[in-house]
Amino acid sequence: MNNNELKIIHITDTHLTPRGARPANHQQVDPYIKLQNIFQDIESMPKRPDMVVISGDLIHEGVEFDYKKLRDIVNYQIEKLQLPIYVILGNHDRTNAFYQGYLGDKPQEKYYYNIATSLCDIYFVDSTHGDIEQGYVNQEQLEWLEKSLNKSDKKMSLIFMHHPVDGPAVTHMRYSILQNSQELLDLVNGSNVKAIFSGHIHFSTEFNRDDILCITADSSAYHINCDNHHNHLIMDATSYNIITVEDDNVGVETRTLLIHDEIINTVSVDDTDWCK
Repeated sequence: MNNNELKIIHITDTHLTPRGARPANHQQVDPYIKLQNIFQDIESMPKRPDMVVISGDLIHEGVEFDYKKLRDIVNYQIEKLQLPIYVILGNHDRTNAFYQGYLGDKPQEKYYYNIATSLCDIYFVDSTHGDIEQGYVNQEQLEWLEKSLNKSDKKMSLIFMHHPVDGPAVTHMRYSILQNSQELLDLVNGSNVKAIFSGHIHFSTEFNRDDILCITADSSAYHINCDNHHNHLIMDATSYNIITVEDDNVGVETRTLLIHDEIINTVSVDDTDWCK
């Protein structure tokens, strides 16, 4: 790792297919192949990144067996690429199955943790709320974040979680994003948090909230066109982000490996406002 630069590969919403099921939303290309293509793209880079983060919806509603399979894939890539891979959970993940299959551990209610690098502290937050679509960061994690940020030194901090916070680019997605966005933003306002990275909505966004960069990565499995706020169009696609942290700056590049024009499914949305 370069002491002045940190490169993070951000993959999200892999939606890997459970054993015996069909790919989510009628995907024509196997999501396992799409993920493999990303790892091959990483391997071909002239300069190896420092880590990979996969920010939720790992398996599309899988069981213990499926998370064991994912663990084997991750372990193989860790060995092959010689870098750490960190994961968090999304609303289509199943927490108990993840703990038992991926971690080989007794299930807990939430999965969150943090790591420290020479340039920044990174917080991996669990924004899942049961099995519902919407996100929520519970009180336990808010208190953990507040204490951790108060104790941190002057290094910048980054947050990864599945659900995006509210902002100009996602006001039409309020029915689905982090429902206590303002509570989280109020907590990190004035702290060393430089950026919040997320997924969930299957399209890329970038905006600032209270001088915090908010970046949403597109999915490795399928893209959702939400130009029509009430009729979302789903297409086979694969992309991921490359995050560069250098000194006090954060930059993001999107890498698109696949995009098909064919619409494979549609989603109707009646009310785009906050959930009641």
